[in-house]
Amino acid sequence: MTADPTPTFAPTVPPFGIDFGSIRSMLEYRFTVLDAYVDVNGLPTFVVVNEPVKDKFRELLHDLANHGLMAKLRRVSDKLVISVFPKPILGKPRRKINLLLFLATLVTVSVASYLNIFGIDPRLAAVMFSGFGATGQAVALAAGILGIIGLHEFGHVLAVRHHKMDATLPYFVPGPPPIGTFGAMISLRGPPMNRDQLFDLGFSGPITGFVVILFVAIVAIMTSPIITSQQATQLLGAKLLQYNSWPNEPFFLDLLTQAGLRAVPAGQVLVLTQVVFAAEVGALITFLNLLPVWQLDGGHITRATLGPQGHKATAVVAFGILLLAGYWPFAVLLLVFMFVSRRPFEGLEPLDDISPLSNSRKVLFVLALVMLALSFVIL
Repeated sequence: MTADPTPTFAPTVPPFGIDFGSIRSMLEYRFTVLDAYVDVNGLPTFVVVNEPVKDKFRELLHDLANHGLMAKLRRVSDKLVISVFPKPILGKPRRKINLLLFLATLVTVSVASYLNIFGIDPRLAAVMFSGFGATGQAVALAAGILGIIGLHEFGHVLAVRHHKMDATLPYFVPGPPPIGTFGAMISLRGPPMNRDQLFDLGFSGPITGFVVILFVAIVAIMTSPIITSQQATQLLGAKLLQYNSWPNEPFFLDLLTQAGLRAVPAGQVLVLTQVVFAAEVGALITFLNLLPVWQLDGGHITRATLGPQGHKATAVVAFGILLLAGYWPFAVLLLVFMFVSRRPFEGLEPLDDISPLSNSRKVLFVLALVMLALSFVIL
């Protein structure tokens, strides 16, 4: 999820549609103004008393919005500085493109799921499809992948609407087998108001997607066949099956398979079907998204929780994890995107970058770290 956090403007004094004195009056109604001037970019700028300002600034933004204006709050030395600027003019949403990309992704994921299921060796198919048939598994796999990705983005949409921010509908990205998609994203059309909103923006997608991942994994476990140890040995010998455990599969999947959800009689083995592949794909997406880097969801979360310096420090750690875990192509791609942007190691900045994150969200930050750990897998 990306956005331009602070629009830039050519040096000019209003065409704001409102004069400097009126803007100053709005500031003075809520703040104690120590100084007021027009900066080198032509933006009305106000130095205000250093005090808790989260609620006051939110109310100021509401006042300014009625005049087509926005503001940002920053700390300069020991002073608080508010700059006022016009809202950027945005184009109309391109909903037809959203729809076409979703339909294309629906096709590519369906084709990829079909190939994954019906491309199985007949000797393995006889075991895998003995209960939950091939067609049902293909549908479940496609639905699982689309559901995890789609509901991840729906979580972001809910956060955007809750905070009355402006963002596009999800853009799904079709891709080749074996997954059939490169995921989806929404584009924020304006900066978040404060660190609370920035946190919610980043956290809402992964937590929604992770709940769906757990559901898909449980469905896969409950519908997978149970075979004899002798059959399993034969399939292992033919290299049609393999034992997987963490870190070569997500840690949460290890925990679920050992949690006793299915009663497996002595001398028999539970064989996970291809449906679990959807949960593994979801875990990979969650893990990568939660990394505390740039415009990724984890970048928003750490930027909101730890501030700009903490965000930069954790980004270095994240790149080390990517390289050690074998994700160097993703690391290189991410670096390319970062350096193409205007400020490669900067996260998304809220308008109020002074007010601290709420305590409840600091607790949720720990949950985000837990989800990151549970989703970790080595390629």
